[in-house]
Amino acid sequence: QTPIGTNQILEVGGKDIMRRAFSDYERFEQDADGQYYAVTTPDYDNNLNYDQNVLAGYLAYTLSLDKGYSIKAGSRYEYTVIEAYSRVESNIEIPSYGVFVPSVNLSKKLKAGNMVKLAYNRRIQRPSIQFLNPNRQNSNEIDISEGNPTLDPEYTNNYELSYNAYIKGSSLNFTTFVRNTTGSIQRVRTPQEGGAMLTTYQNIGTENAYGFSVFANVKIGKLSLNGGTDLYYAVLDDNISSHNEGWVASGRIFGSYNLDKGWGLQFFSFFRGREVQLQGTRGGFGIYSLGVRKEFNDKRGSIGLGAENFFTPSFKIKSESSSDNFRQKSLNVLNNM
Repeated sequence: QTPIGTNQILEVGGKDIMRRAFSDYERFEQDADGQYYAVTTPDYDNNLNYDQNVLAGYLAYTLSLDKGYSIKAGSRYEYTVIEAYSRVESNIEIPSYGVFVPSVNLSKKLKAGNMVKLAYNRRIQRPSIQFLNPNRQNSNEIDISEGNPTLDPEYTNNYELSYNAYIKGSSLNFTTFVRNTTGSIQRVRTPQEGGAMLTTYQNIGTENAYGFSVFANVKIGKLSLNGGTDLYYAVLDDNISSHNEGWVASGRIFGSYNLDKGWGLQFFSFFRGREVQLQGTRGGFGIYSLGVRKEFNDKRGSIGLGAENFFTPSFKIKSESSSDNFRQKSLNVLNNM
């Protein structure tokens, strides 16, 4: 990073990320005599070696203008190489790929430290291991799921208009956004023989989101609060036969209250609303926690005790999926006291 004159900054950099994931799995079934034996079919006795190398370089330029205006433009190029193989497949062919990721930010400083910002950036989201792992899981015989190691990343164009405000030591951020995602990773459910349902993942169609978010950091005496909420309208389409849309909401809050002599209270809560999927919806859930903490040795150490979800020993998540040839309703109960 180097300044140019008094109102410009030039940044250049590089990064290499090397990831290695290994999954080894086998399945045992019990016979009539109570003895367990290994199931040796590839669906239930296999492994996955997944090595990913991402080489990236970036360039950014910042220009500060009169009257509080500022512009920052940048670009990043990433090249990804993946090598994958399993016990039954010596080479899972996944082509290498390069991607150009630009960004532009325009901002204007206002009175009292407030700011308004207009931004565009392109994002790349690579699939997580839960989407890649081909380990076939079936907690019951009619609900089967497996990952897809050949998934491509998602690409998102993100447009934002935001406003930051500072009021008596507290900060507020309001953002409205539009997101367009191509190659969106979606759950795909397929009926199997005997009434079972197989869930896997594919880069299928597009996902558009239109919404806003609010974030606040507030201090009132000994009480500190920060958190926010997001609300957007999602539109999903595979450009063939499936289409779904609806509202999605989430929120979170973290707080602390300082008592005398190093004692303090902490609490946290998170809520995720109904998730819109290409073939249906997945129900929402919420968590919360409350704790007490004692600091000692001039705040260089602390000890605490906390509890999560002590009024709700379980979560009940209702989901519904449908297409032209199936309709499925499910209820998952998660015991998490």
